[in-house]
Amino acid sequence: MEAKERLRNDILAAMRVHVDANTLLILETVIVQNLQGIEITKSETSLATIDNTNQYIKELFMARKAPKLSSETAKYYLSTIDELISIINKQLINVTESDVEYYLMVKQKNNSGASLNNLLRNLSAFFTWMRKVKLISDNPCDGIERFTEPEKPIDHLEAQQVELLKKGCKYKRDRALIEFMRCTAMRRGEIPSVKIQDIDFRTGKLLIYGKKSHKYRTVYLDNVALYYIHEYLDERKVTENSKEPLFTHVRGDTTQALDVDGIYVTIKTIARRANIDKNVYPHIFRKTTATNIVKRGGSDEIAGEYLGHAPRNVTAKHYTYKDEKYTERIFRDFVEAL
Repeated sequence: MEAKERLRNDILAAMRVHVDANTLLILETVIVQNLQGIEITKSETSLATIDNTNQYIKELFMARKAPKLSSETAKYYLSTIDELISIINKQLINVTESDVEYYLMVKQKNNSGASLNNLLRNLSAFFTWMRKVKLISDNPCDGIERFTEPEKPIDHLEAQQVELLKKGCKYKRDRALIEFMRCTAMRRGEIPSVKIQDIDFRTGKLLIYGKKSHKYRTVYLDNVALYYIHEYLDERKVTENSKEPLFTHVRGDTTQALDVDGIYVTIKTIARRANIDKNVYPHIFRKTTATNIVKRGGSDEIAGEYLGHAPRNVTAKHYTYKDEKYTERIFRDFVEAL
């Protein structure tokens, strides 16, 4: 690694605990701009121990890569890396394909093929980042074959299960939440940032920011969802123009946004009250909406478009523009309650 890159990395790693993610990204841009045309040489070097080398790499990851990921993804990557280090006891810059294979062999005793592939994906993503920032020259995961996974049906809710779930709604917020998730297919990490005033109550249109894609996309609410959201807002005595979060706590500070953990607990509680014989969790609504799009005649591609998945082919990615009307047609044809 060049001295200039090392200096940039050292500054970002040191400042990570003092500034937020957006400021860190701005700082990186400023450093790059101001170091352009400047040559830096290091006067002396010292051998790093296993501990501080690995710690430095993890700090650098949190400073340079983590701000571009969801907090859950960054934590998942690091927990896998920590587990790898504890098993092989090596510097990350010296990890080999054999080391990764040994780690997966140890984990194979208590994990399914799907779980092992998730661990392999985490490691591969981390080592790909290390290669891109020139900490290593090759990704030790590149030559490792994926584990066999039995192909299971896509988990989703059938219409009867959705109806049963409604019986578990104790509060007006509960019904409003499940109708909102049915229509929008939003990730639970995207919901807390939605404000009441963000919704166009005339058309049901809502512009949201994708936590995973880092892009804005448009989703819609049908008349059923808007009805129950209005009931919920009337109970809270707030108007359509309110800047308050759309979903808040029912006890304590009722103006505080319901966070990702709160959404998870709420959905699990609704399912428990409904005595539904199925594992119900927030992401199942996203899978259910996608499944229903296909059931009603839409394609996998159309379902992906509505969910905000990145297009896979070159034409869709670089040459085809789709406006809000296209997304609305998907919603009206395949998502809206009949």
